Amino acid sequence: MAQPLFDHPRLPDWERRLNAWLLEPGREKFEYGVQDCALFGCGAVMAMTGVHPAPQFVGAYDDAASAAEALRELGKGTLLKTFDQYFKRKKPAFAHRGDLVMAHKAIGVCMGANGVFLAEEIGLARLPRSAFVAAWKV
Repeated sequence: MAQPLFDHPRLPDWERRLNAWLLEPGREKFEYGVQDCALFGCGAVMAMTGVHPAPQFVGAYDDAASAAEALRELGKGTLLKTFDQYFKRKKPAFAHRGDLVMAHKAIGVCMGANGVFLAEEIGLARLPRSAFVAAWKV
C-alpha cells in the first residue's frame, strides 16, 4: 500500500483550533469548490495541522458535475479513493476526535460520538458514529 500524500502532525493546540474553526461565522454555508463536504474536511485538517492537504482542489470546480471531473483529473476518481490517497484509512469504529470520516457519501470530522458534516441541502449536520462508512487518521 502506498504512503498517504498527507503526513503532517496535529498542532499541540489542535482541539482549540478545530473548535474555533467550526464556530467561525459562515462555516455552515455550502459552496462547491470553496466550502463543500470535501473542502470542509480539508479545512478541518488545516485547522488542526496548519497545512491544507489538497490546495489544488480549492476553486477547481463550481458545481456537482465539475466536482466529479476534478475528482477524476486531480484525484483518484471518487471521493473515497481520493481521501485514501491523502490519508491513512482506519476502521470507522476506531475513529478518534479530529479524524476524517465518511457518511452518506460526504466527508466530515469525527467529534467523538458523532461526526460533523457539511451538506448542500441543510448546512452543518451531526451524524452518529453508526453512520460512518470510512475513516482516516489525521
